[in-house]
Order: sequence, then C-alpha cells, then structure tokens
Amino acid sequence: MKRITLFLCLLAAFLCIAQSANAQYATSLHREHGNLVDGRGLTLSDTEVLNLIGDEIYNETYVGAKKQCKAGRTLIWSGAAGMVAGAGMMLYGQYLFTDSPYMNGMGTETEGKIGYALCLGGLLLELTGSAALDAGIPLSIIGKKRLDWVADNYNGGVNLTYHVGATPNGFGLTLRF
Repeated sequence: MKRITLFLCLLAAFLCIAQSANAQYATSLHREHGNLVDGRGLTLSDTEVLNLIGDEIYNETYVGAKKQCKAGRTLIWSGAAGMVAGAGMMLYGQYLFTDSPYMNGMGTETEGKIGYALCLGGLLLELTGSAALDAGIPLSIIGKKRLDWVADNYNGGVNLTYHVGATPNGFGLTLRF
C-alpha cells in the first residue's frame, strides 16, 4: 500500500512540475529558413525577438546567427551562379579556340586568342564559385544551428515528455528528455 501511495504522489508531483514548466512559455519558437517563427507560424521581427529572448542572447548569439545565415545563403547562390557562368564561358571559349588557325579551323587568330582567354576566365570563375559554395554551406549550417539554439533556449532547453502506462517491465511512468 505504501508503494502505491508513494508512486501516486510522485506521479502527481511530476505532472504538476511538467504543467508549470509548460505554462511558463506562452509561445514556442522554432526556426524556418533562417528566421525565428512563433507557434502560430508568424515570422518574428527583430524587435519581437529582442523582447522575447532578452538583450544578452540577442546581442551575443541571435544577431551573429542571422548574419551567418544570410552570408551563407548569399555565398551558396553566388557560388552556384559563378560555376554555371564559368562553365558557359569555358564552353564558348573552347568553341572559339577550336575554330582558330591554331587548331586548323576556319576562325581567325583573334577569335582563337579570345577563346583561350574565355577558357582561362571561365576556369577562374569556376574555381571562385566553387570556393564560395564550399564556404557558404558550412556558414549557413552553423548559423541555422545557432538560431535553433536560441529557439531551444527560449523554449526551455530540454523537451521533457512523460507517459503513464504500460512499460516493457510492467506499469509505470516513463520520461523522455
């Protein structure tokens, strides 16, 4: 009888603690595409985020994370565009170069020199675009992880769920965190 009473008291205590912990946070935050979004799915402005998370986390983490996400996306898209443009320049340059007198084609010597310059320029643009893409991917991932941390910190850090019912060893209370 004492075990059942103790179990019920502990169960009631855990339920009360969990309810008060959930009531502490009126809205939950999560990240979507480099922005913090509230529980209703509305994107929060910087002022709203500042009011929710406080000055310290806002200035130390949120501002830098937003900049990292934006810089990462910019590098990814500009790197991809540079790689496509570089490939196009190389193909056109190869076309002009192979028709030059150097390759026994029908083009002029000037076209051959322009084709050679386009090939070199395209190669440099490909390498630059690849470097920008390689730098942008981790920068974007790190910024998004930092925004996730801000949202998790506001939401209470650890998601604690509980279940009362059948367990592998009988009947009891299971906690997941």
